[in-house]
Amino acid sequence: MISSDKNTSNKLTLLIDLHYFPSIPYIKELAKADHIMLEANETFQKQTYRNRCEIATANGKEALIVPVMHGSGGFIKDIKIDYSQRWFQIHDRTLRAAYGKSPFFDFIMDDISAVLARKTVYLWDLNYNMLTLCLEKLTLNKDIFESNAYIMTEDLPENVIDMRGKINPQSNQHQRQIVSQNYQQVFGNEFVTDLSILDVLFCAVLDSPQILR
Repeated sequence: MISSDKNTSNKLTLLIDLHYFPSIPYIKELAKADHIMLEANETFQKQTYRNRCEIATANGKEALIVPVMHGSGGFIKDIKIDYSQRWFQIHDRTLRAAYGKSPFFDFIMDDISAVLARKTVYLWDLNYNMLTLCLEKLTLNKDIFESNAYIMTEDLPENVIDMRGKINPQSNQHQRQIVSQNYQQVFGNEFVTDLSILDVLFCAVLDSPQILR
């Protein structure tokens, strides 16, 4: 889906892994690109944002983790979600507790609950559904497609920016380089950075164009 001719297009394509309720830095990167290519040919990596997100609660920053089935496959599109744990109900309840008093709670919560209630089999499909929901609520219209093969960074066309693995819980160096505009959050007086885009959707969606610049 990408040309071998590095000079065929001047439009910026972002190549990135698919996350669960992506972070604000992730969405800021998407907002700058003309096209979004999701890496569909990587192996699943544990302890990344592929199956977790971080939100602000009354007790501070909290991770919401989607459990996956062991042995369900190595490639990201083969990873199945583990529904023996009632994680989806916990996520729904936690979001309602954390953001129930936010100004735009009714704007998105029912849509999130509806996606969670589908009990999607594969992690990839869940993440894709959540990403498209978030982009729709942010009115970010992007051309999104999947990679058809894994390509090394050095072999990518010049108009493709490789962000695979750059935004993750273990290394916040890149996130620190992306300064978010502060906005009113639900809890506390100290601004919490690098949260899921859910925080913007619940608290300041009308200011999202400025926050995501």
